[in-house]
Amino acid sequence: MIEVENIHKEFGNNLVLNDVSFKFQPGKTNLIIGESGSGKTTLLKVMIGLYNLDSGNIKYNGRIFNDMKIKEKRLIRQEIGMLFQGGALFDYLT
Repeated sequence: MIEVENIHKEFGNNLVLNDVSFKFQPGKTNLIIGESGSGKTTLLKVMIGLYNLDSGNIKYNGRIFNDMKIKEKRLIRQEIGMLFQGGALFDYLT
């Protein structure tokens, strides 16, 4: 199970995530939807540790991800997949 607890992330004066909390239950389909610029990508990057949290916790099976050492985080990341929207991985190609 993935738990997001009261996370907060801002870039300078731009508040992107403010007190966000939810749980992803194993075996269920979970969606993150919202308007462009609403923080979806930032949320995902925080969840896998590409961005550090300003406050709050991310838990994987009860273990606090933001407190883990890099080796432990790598093991968790091996169980996570990310799919780029609209071929964003190759957006520089014609």
